Amino acid sequence: MVMRILTKDENQAIKDEIETLDYNIQKVDNILANEKTPYSVGINAEKLLSILNKIKNYLLNENVNNKLLFIQRLPLLYLQIHKLGVRNENKSN
Repeated sequence: MVMRILTKDENQAIKDEIETLDYNIQKVDNILANEKTPYSVGINAEKLLSILNKIKNYLLNENVNNKLLFIQRLPLLYLQIHKLGVRNENKSN
């Protein structure tokens, strides 16, 4: 199997996405840490947190191909964080 060498821009995109993942992982952690978070939101937040951590580990793995394919689809996953937060805010009012 031949691995393609990533360009400088592609490597930078992966680094930037890992930073974004860290930020979003922290957002989900904050939802879980909030005492007012409903149980059902907490369950979904735990699942999302697990997925985000797995993706981060995947991107950090040096021997993995197709990292750029994951990066292109991550914004759809980040939208799920917003849905968790919106539900959380509506329940606390």
